[in-house]
Parts: sequence; C-alpha cells; structure tokens
Amino acid sequence: MKTLLCLLMMALTLTCSGSGQVSSHDNTPNPATEPCRVSVKDFGATGKGSTLDTKAVQDAIDHVAANGGGVVTAPKGTYLCGSIWLRSNVEFHLEEGATIKGSPDIKDYCTADCCPQNEAEIGWGDYISGGHLILGVGVSNVTLSGKGRIDGNSDAFLLDSNGAPYSNKSLIPARPSQMVWFVDSDNITIKDIELADSPYWSCFLLNCNKVTVSGCYVHTRRKDYHTFNGDGIDIDRCQDVTVSNCTIDTSDDCITLRASGAHLLEKPQDCARVRVENCIISSSCNAIRIGVGEGHIHDSVLSGISISDTNVAFNIVGAYSKGERGPDIDNIAFRDIRVEANELLRIHHMRSKSCSIRDITFDCVSGTAPNDSHLWAKAAAPFQNIVFKKVDIPAEYERINASVVVEGGSFKEKKLSQEEMDVRRGWIEEEKKLLY
Repeated sequence: MKTLLCLLMMALTLTCSGSGQVSSHDNTPNPATEPCRVSVKDFGATGKGSTLDTKAVQDAIDHVAANGGGVVTAPKGTYLCGSIWLRSNVEFHLEEGATIKGSPDIKDYCTADCCPQNEAEIGWGDYISGGHLILGVGVSNVTLSGKGRIDGNSDAFLLDSNGAPYSNKSLIPARPSQMVWFVDSDNITIKDIELADSPYWSCFLLNCNKVTVSGCYVHTRRKDYHTFNGDGIDIDRCQDVTVSNCTIDTSDDCITLRASGAHLLEKPQDCARVRVENCIISSSCNAIRIGVGEGHIHDSVLSGISISDTNVAFNIVGAYSKGERGPDIDNIAFRDIRVEANELLRIHHMRSKSCSIRDITFDCVSGTAPNDSHLWAKAAAPFQNIVFKKVDIPAEYERINASVVVEGGSFKEKKLSQEEMDVRRGWIEEEKKLLY
C-alpha cells in the first residue's frame, strides 16, 4: 500500500510540475503549460463524514500551490475538517454533493495566535475562539467555487448535551470564529458555493482588494434556533468588492460594510467601492448594516435588492461599543430596492460622539415597513444630505439633528412636539435609549 501511494504521488508531481517528456510528434499539450489539477481523494481524503480529512485536503492544496497553482477538487462526499488554509493561485472546487463540514472538536481549528491579524473574544464579547474553518491570510488569486457546501456544523457548538440551544452566548463552552475568513488578500473569488450553518459569522473579508462573491447561498440558523451573531457576508476595510446574485438568510446582519479598528493590520485601508447587486436577503436583525469601527466607509452602491422577512432593512450606525470613535460614512447609494420589514431604516450615532455621516441616498425604494424609522444624530455631528428619492414606504421617520431631502414618495417625517424632541435629544446625547 505504501509503495502504491508513493507511485501515485510521483505521478501527481510529474503531472503538476511539467517534468514529463512529450514526443515532438505528439499533439498532447505539454504539462508545463497546463495548471495542476488534483482531487483531495488522491491524497487520502475519505469523504465519509466520520474520519477527519483535514490533512488530506490541506496536503492537496499545498501540493498544487507548490507546483505553481491550479485546481483542487472535492468530489461528492462529506469531508470532516478542522481549519483549512488556502494558498495563492489555487482554486478549491467543491463538486455538487461535496460538503466540507466543520469538525465538532474546537481543538481541530487554528488558534487565535495563528497569525498577527487574528483575534478572539474568549470569555467576553462574542465568545469566539479565533478558529476558522476556511481561511486565506495574505493570499492572491484564490477561488472557492462549485455547487458544493461549506457547513459550519453549528449544532456541535450551539446546542447543549441535551440538544437544546444555549439561552445566552456566554454559556457556550467554545465556538469557532468566522467560518470563511480572508485577510490582507487580493483577487479573491467566491462563487456558487453554499455557506451553511456557521456557528458565528459566515464569511468575513478583512482588508482585502478585488473580491467577487457571486451566486452563493448563505444561511445561518434563525427559525429552529437563533445563531448568536450569525452574520452573512461582512466586508471590512475592503476595496473593489462585488457581491451579486446571492441569496442570504441569516439570524443577524446579512451584509455589512465596516471599518473596524486597524490595530491588527499592517496597511489598513478605507472600506470603499463596494457594489451589492441583485441579491435576495432576509434577516432576523438587519438586512444591511453599515458602520462600526473608526475608519472611513464610502463610495458604495447597493442596488436591485429584495429584502423580506426582516426586522430592520437598513441600519447605518456610528459605534455600538463604548470608546469607539465610529467610522466616517459618506457617498452610499441604495437604489431599486424592494422591502418587507418591520422598520425601514436607522441612521444613528449610538455611542459615537462625533463620526460624520453624510450623503446617503435612497432612490426608488418601495414596499412595507410599518414601524417608525429613526434618524438620530448627536448635536456635535449632524447628519448631512440624507436623500429620500421616490421612497414609497407608507411609514414615518423621526429626525433629530439631520438634514433631509425628500423628492417624491410616501415616506414622510413624523411631526414631533417640542417636548418630544427634547426628550429624544436627551436620549441621544446621554445614550440612554439606544437603537440596536
């Protein structure tokens, strides 16, 4: 058996390295010009869902990377894995019926100190370990593709020994961090993949450039039990990102644009030039959230989106946490969006004292969102140029310290008495009533 495996590895090396000889009369392409292509099963992966396949999958990826790049395929089957590190110039392709399933053992995942950019919140905050199922750190030209599934195995972490969901995230003994995580990377493509049942955020893009996410189905538990912080796609300090033709159904934010604290990043950048197009999204929390951190979020367009079965359609916030400055947010456009939500929007500083929020446009937004919306700014930093253009939502919004332009539509300002205005100003300035 050992001899057979050695012969197989030699054959793979010849195929991927281009060291085989080809006759001058042979029309077969020279392997030197062909990208390497291997299956995880060539390296011993079982795909049975009962045996840990991490090493076999990682060996396949590392082999292709070492031979100049190419494609690693996972055929139909369930591959139980801990952390898998993606490499530059490698496409990891999950064929239809293939599932990468997260190991139920937290020890099979990378630790918080696996790289300088990583972090964890063990014992406080979101109570996460810093482990990731699929991660790319400082990589280029990487693709996750195929009709397969990446399954975070949330049941293994969010249900107790009796099969009941934990009532509070602080009671969870341990859970991994973001399921798919790219940081300080560029030319990243994620297409056609199902991202399922992450025990925390599903996909986190941090300080990356030129990212495309298309045709994906992203979902976390929200009906049978609530995944704490079960976000869909989080875009943080990234530039030139396109998210298109995705379906996202999550317990927490579906899509976020962030500019988080940059103390872990060597060259932190703005979050800018993000396009979200033709997506269908649904959330128990916010369909789209923009904000949090202390950087700059700007020049982005979200269009052709259908939002349903959602609490708040748009939440633009300065800072959730005490001590954060909050990001500056400007030149964000929402266009051609259909909404079915409890509340259309919240634009608010929350705990930020002075971050700037301006030039936010809602154009051709229609549907239902019966509860009052809120534009609540602190006096030190009024919101500037919030535009509602053809917003046909039969509801009202409260406006405190905000400059608003209305061009048509049925979305109207709620008339508040002076006493009501004064009460709300007190809530805002003293942070006594917060809009989560």
